[in-house]
Amino acid sequence: MLFERTVYLDDFPMNIRIAKITEYPFHYHQDVEFVYVLKGEVYLKDVSSHYLLKEGDIFTINGHEVHGITATDKDNAIAIIQISNRFFTQYFPTLDKACYMSYAYKDKYLKLDVLRKMLLQILSDYSRKSFDYKRSCTDRMIQVISYLNMHFNLFAFESNMIVNFNNDNPVVIERISRIINYVYANHKNKVTLEDIAEREHLNPFYLSHLIKDYMGISFQEFLCFARVEMSEIPLLETDKKISAIANDVGFSTTSYYDKYFSRWFGHTPLEHRQLYTSQILSQARPADLILLPENKAINIIRRRLSAINGQENSALTVSRLHFSVEVDPQTVPVRRLNCSLEVIVTPEDYHIMGERLFSMLYDLGARKVLLLSRRKEDDSILPLLANRLNFIGFETGILSDHGLENCFSAGNDSIASAIEIFLGYFMGGTAAADGTGAAAIPKPGGGTCNVQCPRCFLRDQGDSLKILKGSRSCMTSCLIPKPSYYAYRLLRNIKGQLLYMGKYYFVVKDDSMENPAYILAVINHNDDIRRLCSRKVGAFEADDVSRSFKDELNIDFTIPLADGKYAVGRYALTDSNSVLSHMARLEFADTFPLPESWARLISTEPMSQVYMETVSGKINVSSAISGAGIEIIVIAPAEDADSPGR
Repeated sequence: MLFERTVYLDDFPMNIRIAKITEYPFHYHQDVEFVYVLKGEVYLKDVSSHYLLKEGDIFTINGHEVHGITATDKDNAIAIIQISNRFFTQYFPTLDKACYMSYAYKDKYLKLDVLRKMLLQILSDYSRKSFDYKRSCTDRMIQVISYLNMHFNLFAFESNMIVNFNNDNPVVIERISRIINYVYANHKNKVTLEDIAEREHLNPFYLSHLIKDYMGISFQEFLCFARVEMSEIPLLETDKKISAIANDVGFSTTSYYDKYFSRWFGHTPLEHRQLYTSQILSQARPADLILLPENKAINIIRRRLSAINGQENSALTVSRLHFSVEVDPQTVPVRRLNCSLEVIVTPEDYHIMGERLFSMLYDLGARKVLLLSRRKEDDSILPLLANRLNFIGFETGILSDHGLENCFSAGNDSIASAIEIFLGYFMGGTAAADGTGAAAIPKPGGGTCNVQCPRCFLRDQGDSLKILKGSRSCMTSCLIPKPSYYAYRLLRNIKGQLLYMGKYYFVVKDDSMENPAYILAVINHNDDIRRLCSRKVGAFEADDVSRSFKDELNIDFTIPLADGKYAVGRYALTDSNSVLSHMARLEFADTFPLPESWARLISTEPMSQVYMETVSGKINVSSAISGAGIEIIVIAPAEDADSPGR
């Protein structure tokens, strides 16, 4: 079966494999394919040319090109990316006619580094199963195809080897591209130099030299090459007579076909059939490859990206941190975690929220509700509200506004608040395993937050259309959730034994079920981000500090698990859709410029992703965060994933 059928998932128009390849027998397919050598080297046959691809080489294979891969004596790691022409032609209508050639013989120019980085970013997103990775990979591939069309959509000949067309003259590129497409589309017919010269409004003599100068061969040689190339599929896939194939692809005589086939392939069509028919991809001769484990693939991709990034000159210094964490389930726990949140509520909150107040407190996992008396007239309302809360099951208390502390800072409306809440909960001022410490969080109402008992205001008070007030609360006055709201909701579910703690990560073992689950918390931050909540900061400064922090954090976790299926949930908090970022896009207007009903529809929810993972002995999970942010990864046995309380 020379033709290889590529199967794509309904919601993902790409097929990606990262593998060690021993042999991938000869085959062809309808779609464009990328072969990226991440490590080592391999031999590749594509049509008539044979290549030794080395580390960093990218080879683009167009539809209907017969090709195969064979290992050398060196170890290899090869990324194969196939893309659905059917899907991507809605963006690039001529994709099925593309003549991509990214292999640059003896030439390592900068355009290839750009292409390498673009493909590595796709491989990284896919291997890590990053948030919304399918859409991200698809969007990135659209950029890749656009880049290929600009720089790699032509080929030339060098010593009988097909290489990239290395010329930047847009007029020449467009003209040669039209000629190539016309020849391939009409190769079965009589095609003359005069016909093309008339179509291009050029003198035939000038056109002949143009083709020779830029493609490396004459027009007649190229026409015969196209016919020879298109003959390889019927030659290997059918039992047709050689003379019939010669006629089908446009040769006037079999001897003429033999001559040009031998010129490009080094032997006659009959010899080619005898030599390669037994080397075709089939059930008897399947692809011999081993898919790389996720963590190994990620490490190789990271090294390739680091090598490219190290060659780039940039005025902006971005720190890239990488940690590998081997989890021992039997390690002595640091402490047991069980968040016990105290929420400060005012009569104004009840007036604005009504019955929604109680469901919001439940969502936050509030253990105790502290009722705040701000005015004398509140004294008659508070006992009634306290009775209602007690009846529902909340513990209550009364706070006086006198001397109540609430640090006002725009950092409280940003991702910095969620980061500070998480670090305070996990560390509680205790030194981290790597020697760093977490400052205790100021506690509204006085003192500092206990590691197990944080405290916050439910919502900002006052004008509902003044969005940014900088209060240490969970919601704006018009009930838009802040990052802190989602931080507390996530913490409500993080219970169990804290096994590991570092400056940027925490590992929790939830042993409340028969088969334990694991919760991984990864937090990317620096001192400037953390100080946003502890000092008075304006909205512009908070936004600048958050945007300027672009450091990248990569952490790979390995956890021993019993064989079976596991549900994996990933939840990410960043500043990209925080209240602060939304208002930054509105140039920090004093009030929201639309009616309050529209303000309440603004989405600030974390990104989330769930999927199933089949585990054999251990699971490898990676987290990658660029800029300030938090990622929570939950790994639970599939049979327990839907149990009550999860």
